[in-house]
Amino acid sequence: MKQGTLIIVILVSAVLFLGGVAVFIACSNNPKDKAVAVAEKALMASVDNPQSVKIIGISKADSVFGKEYVTMEERKSLSVAMMKINEKVMKETDGFEDFNPENKEVVALMQRQMSVMSVLRSIVSVSPNPLPHGQKEPCNGWKVKIEYEAKDKGGRAYRSEYWFILDKEAVCVVKSFEVPII
Repeated sequence: MKQGTLIIVILVSAVLFLGGVAVFIACSNNPKDKAVAVAEKALMASVDNPQSVKIIGISKADSVFGKEYVTMEERKSLSVAMMKINEKVMKETDGFEDFNPENKEVVALMQRQMSVMSVLRSIVSVSPNPLPHGQKEPCNGWKVKIEYEAKDKGGRAYRSEYWFILDKEAVCVVKSFEVPII
């Protein structure tokens, strides 16, 4: 191989290598990837006992448009989850006839359910000024859901899904809420 050809091959290889590194770095700054990483950090900051957290699954970052954080399908799914919690509480307390405030597991479950219902009421709203047919709000953020198991302060195990709504750059959490899983 001629010396000039060897230099050209080395230069082309270097350019391709550096281009690949540049693409890799650019992709790692992808807001979708950052959203997942920020959500994981936020989860650990949100739970009572972070060292007990076992992550079961993490959703891909999903686009959020306007203030529509929860889709109609997700609303239905959340309603079913809340009904399951209601059934469990009613069964455990015999329709509240046998409610025992000392039963920390039931009380904690009720508190977590009331918290998620409060957040859902605040973020699930009917838009007062709907956009003309076919138009959508611009993408203004990301939604990441993390399913996990953990232990509360008292050492009782529980399972939940934490939802994180992040800004468009995936720098900070705008809203978050926990959905207990039965």
